[in-house]
Amino acid sequence: MTIHHIVLYKFKPEATPEQRQSVRNSVKALPSQIPSIQNLIIGETVFNHLGHGYDEGVVFLFENLHKLNEYRPHKAYTDCQASSAPYIEDKLIFVESV
Repeated sequence: MTIHHIVLYKFKPEATPEQRQSVRNSVKALPSQIPSIQNLIIGETVFNHLGHGYDEGVVFLFENLHKLNEYRPHKAYTDCQASSAPYIEDKLIFVESV
């Protein structure tokens, strides 16, 4: 059973392009730091009138729920959360099993 952990986020209006890129870089680095992440896909939104203003999305793939639960308390993840928090206005998180 593969787990898709989907995160959409809105940047604060005052977040600079450099700050936004810093968040992207931190997220992209997570698979090299957290072995339980099988794969990660990150991208900017393509305009969608139903997108509710979210700027970016990330899809994390995990082998199973146990691997997802290993990721959540990992220091690299909590550090990424802390460093990106000043630039993020809102998040939407969805987890599904396939």
